[in-house]
Amino acid sequence: MGKINVLDKFTAEKIAAGEVVERPASVIKELVENAIDAGATTVTVEIRDGGTTYMRVSDNGSGMDKDDARTAFLRHATSKIKTDLDLESISTLGFRGEALCSIAAVSRTELFTKQRSDLEGTHVVVEGGEEVLFEGAGCPDGTTIVVKNLFFNTPARMKFLKKDSTEASAVTDVCNKQALSHPNVSIRLIRDGKEVLFSPGDNLLKNAVHAVYGKDIASFTVETDYTKNNIRVFGLAGKNNLSRPNRLMQIFFINGRYVVNKTLLTAISEAYKNELMIGRFPVCVLNIEMSPSLVDVNVHPGKIEVKFASEQDVYEAVYWAVKNALSKDASPREVNVFKNKDSYKMPITVKNAQQLSFAPKQTEKSTAFKPYVPQSVPKEAAKPLTTNQIREEVLPYGGKLPVREIEGIKNLKADTSPALNTSSLKHIEEKPSISKAWAPTPNSAAENPPAPVCDVRIIGQLFSTYILAEGDGEFFLMDQHAAHERIRYEQIRQNGYKAETQLLLMPISVNLTPNEKTLALEKSDFLLDMGFELEDFGGSSVVLRSLPANCPFEEGADLFVEMIGVLSGEESGEVTAALDKAVYTVACRSAIKANQTLSIKELEKLYAEASALEGITTCPHGRPITIKLTKYQIEKMFGRIV
Repeated sequence: MGKINVLDKFTAEKIAAGEVVERPASVIKELVENAIDAGATTVTVEIRDGGTTYMRVSDNGSGMDKDDARTAFLRHATSKIKTDLDLESISTLGFRGEALCSIAAVSRTELFTKQRSDLEGTHVVVEGGEEVLFEGAGCPDGTTIVVKNLFFNTPARMKFLKKDSTEASAVTDVCNKQALSHPNVSIRLIRDGKEVLFSPGDNLLKNAVHAVYGKDIASFTVETDYTKNNIRVFGLAGKNNLSRPNRLMQIFFINGRYVVNKTLLTAISEAYKNELMIGRFPVCVLNIEMSPSLVDVNVHPGKIEVKFASEQDVYEAVYWAVKNALSKDASPREVNVFKNKDSYKMPITVKNAQQLSFAPKQTEKSTAFKPYVPQSVPKEAAKPLTTNQIREEVLPYGGKLPVREIEGIKNLKADTSPALNTSSLKHIEEKPSISKAWAPTPNSAAENPPAPVCDVRIIGQLFSTYILAEGDGEFFLMDQHAAHERIRYEQIRQNGYKAETQLLLMPISVNLTPNEKTLALEKSDFLLDMGFELEDFGGSSVVLRSLPANCPFEEGADLFVEMIGVLSGEESGEVTAALDKAVYTVACRSAIKANQTLSIKELEKLYAEASALEGITTCPHGRPITIKLTKYQIEKMFGRIV
């Protein structure tokens, strides 16, 4: 007897469904695309529990008659193509006729549909691929499909689904891309009873971008419309002051279909060359219109990958479309400048024996007018403020926000050491050093400078960036930013991946995309450990109540968005790498910067701390911390030794 078996219908359908339906987002994508192909101008998507238990997609499209409503659930049943010749010029989003059959095979699916010319609609119920109800019903024009209990009959697929919030973010991403690819269609997404997306459908791409990404993104984009080699490229390209730490906001559509293609990514990267900093990526939403015969969309089950007949023509069209848009809108980069940056930061760096004071600075009195000032009774010596008093003074929003205990406030002691700048080595002053070989002791910094780990003498600072040190027959050149960045990185790691925090006098409002906001709220505990205390502010906004210690106020929002981009790397399975990158991102932003002048004592402390990092010679980014030259090498360069 032979070993080859012919699978039954239900097993074959479950296997085929696995190629089309991977997660709830796959279902929403197929149903929304069918609605758009049906000529709908409004589409409403509703999900519960990330879409695993309930999904509903309603549209006002053309609808179906009774015969088509039953036929639609058969495999390879489609109204988009008729023969194999039609595959050479596909102009619709769907064409295989597999989606509805695959969805119904692994769920409980209900269909309500009605054509405008019909008096009565049709109601169909299919469970696990079996039709259980077919009847006439009263329903509005268009089609409504309800999908319940996805993968109820395939538990092996169910266990691979992620958390509800992650699945909901994937559904949101699908709806966002459909809203951007078809700005003429109004798309509404309701998640667990709350509306998270509404695009106006007024055929203006900028308004669709505003609905999806917020006004901050939309306002920093320029329009482009360029045709080359019979390929039209139109959409929005971000200005040179708008960038992200990853490529997640580089969106491309081919004839209204979302695609991922290396040729398009390369063209964008080259167009923005020398416009953005290294490690930053541009933002764009571009639609490429070309003859369907010049692009093959039937190369991937999800129809995301495509092949071009001439990749060079597509590359040139995209490159020059973006390049011309940027040159036409060329302008200086916009930078937020504050007259007094320190006034926006809480003076949380408190040295021993320093009393927090919030009185305005004394200015020189005018001699033109002297108001009468009554004699005051001599006051008693000022008493140290209590923790609650400090909260009332420095935190105007204390009544709305629970405030954590400020470490070290109860142990303030007298000290005569001179104050350092708020941008100096705060962690060395407040906490024990990570080095076992050297650590500052209280009340002794001024009288007895710490003995360096290496027997060197600090000569000074070069270009306000490099520390110059002289040893026994050796010369050292240390990068102060790289050194302090590595120190901060090691401290955060040894502290259980928790960074020091500075509370803000003025909260920072940050606009995020729906996916970014969902991720931020989901990872709020980790972000709090990194120094970001955030609060949901409604809509697409969150409010930051604190930043990592020594992070400049004006860089707080950018660092927070960058952190969200770093954490999004977990979706690709790089959990450990993403978390580690988040740590050294905070360490980099809170470290001493280049072109920052330091005193000799600060240079000595920084050099000693960096020298105590045994076996570590680079910063987290891989750049060297110290370069060494021997006396022999120097004398050879000057010709003293032949």
